[in-house]
Amino acid sequence: MKEFNINKFLKLKLENGNTVIYINNMRILQCKYLLLNNNIKNSEQVKIIPERLNVDTQAENLDHSLELDVDNVIEIPPEAEFWAHSSNLQVWYENNYNTEVLHSNLAFPLLRKLTEAGDIMAKKVFKIEIIKRFRCKNLNVMAFLIKEGYLDHLNIEESEDLYQELDYKTHKELQRFLRKSNKNKEGFVI
Repeated sequence: MKEFNINKFLKLKLENGNTVIYINNMRILQCKYLLLNNNIKNSEQVKIIPERLNVDTQAENLDHSLELDVDNVIEIPPEAEFWAHSSNLQVWYENNYNTEVLHSNLAFPLLRKLTEAGDIMAKKVFKIEIIKRFRCKNLNVMAFLIKEGYLDHLNIEESEDLYQELDYKTHKELQRFLRKSNKNKEGFVI
């Protein structure tokens, strides 16, 4: 069994062909798929905005075919996928758990678990990352933070400040987005 230790709290294991994330030696979740760079889509038509260069805002330019269970999908050997996930989480850790490095629906649950496990760096950045990512005004991220209770980790003043910073248009779009996502009941995939 392959194992990759990122720090004393966080490690990945390759178990029966699947990459599994552990925090404090407790199985947290199995990695489902990788987002791939789509060479066709990432040609001239894709506009990369440096100040918005994070996984969430650029995910629309990435290939989600591995997410779907369909034929004609690129087959990645389990060991190669394991090393890709390990590399992604290592970079995330080396960047002080910067939630722009991983998709928010992976970064925030891991960051919360690491904080609960006693990881000092995670505790230091947890609230900062919540506030920073809410302020980025990406509706998917904002809705995720609200629906999954991450704003509950902030004190009342911090939370109120975030909502007061929203301009009217963003506030309305967020309300519409939340209503729409509640109707779909799809939730967020980790």
